Amino acid sequence: MRTILFSFLSIALVLHTGCGGGDSGRPADMPKVYPVKITIKQDGTALQDASVTLTAETPSKYGSSGITDASGVAVIRTYGFAGAPEGTYTITVSKQGVEGATEAKDAEGNTYQTGGKVYEYVDAKYRQADTSDLNMEVTTKGATAEFDVGAPVHVFISDN
Repeated sequence: MRTILFSFLSIALVLHTGCGGGDSGRPADMPKVYPVKITIKQDGTALQDASVTLTAETPSKYGSSGITDASGVAVIRTYGFAGAPEGTYTITVSKQGVEGATEAKDAEGNTYQTGGKVYEYVDAKYRQADTSDLNMEVTTKGATAEFDVGAPVHVFISDN
């Protein structure tokens, strides 16, 4: 019985450490990441479903980004790992939506949207790293920040 229990525990430990129990799958050259949460508001109200991207002062092949939740909070991830490397960043924010789409069904009966127009709801200033004035520093302690991207805009992007 002890042998079976020991074998079971050994297998469980191997599976735990090999399946997401640490840095499994992390590229060898990827820098260590630290927890980062960014709250985005638009005219003082939480902005849901916005894309938040960190552009490093020193370019890296590992991008850091997140999507805001109902509270306007984006948990930043880098290459699938929660957090961002230590450094100085410019923050960009974008939120797009489709208006005027209609529902349709495919041959299997699955519902999807068709038509409509794609709009951007965040001022162009905040959508590009070279024009955004949103900046933050990530340290070994991580970082939290809150930014307001001003009044909503309604800019036509394309037909859907």
